[in-house]
Amino acid sequence: MPNLNRIILVGRLTADPEARSTVEGLPVTRFRLAVNRPNFGQGMNRDGSYQGEAAVDFIDVVAWRRLAEICGQYLKKGQLTLVDGRIQNRSFEDQTGQRRWVTEVVARTMTMLEKSQSPVVTHDEEAVADEELVDDSELAGDLPF
Repeated sequence: MPNLNRIILVGRLTADPEARSTVEGLPVTRFRLAVNRPNFGQGMNRDGSYQGEAAVDFIDVVAWRRLAEICGQYLKKGQLTLVDGRIQNRSFEDQTGQRRWVTEVVARTMTMLEKSQSPVVTHDEEAVADEELVDDSELAGDLPF
């Protein structure tokens, strides 16, 4: 049976994105989305909305290469944004020597939902055939943050 790792999120940026470069000069941008999660436990209202307080999930997103440059340049705190990507788990050693685990979304596309000009930015293998592809799991140790 084939595997599938894909996630689509719509949320608001909790802060301006952090745009940096790896030691090799590869652009990387990180940001966090606040995504509303309705309270399914108390049932539905007649209008189809859910009763009770909605919870908010804070999802870490990382973008690489050209997509990272665009996210760093155009995204701002509070902006409603759609991200399509995959979930990734990775581990690292912190300054105290303890192993830490991180779950994040590696963005494949990003769409700004509140601008008059809403670019859809895709970073597929087909679109970057002439660019050298790097397995991003090997780059996790090069992150400056």
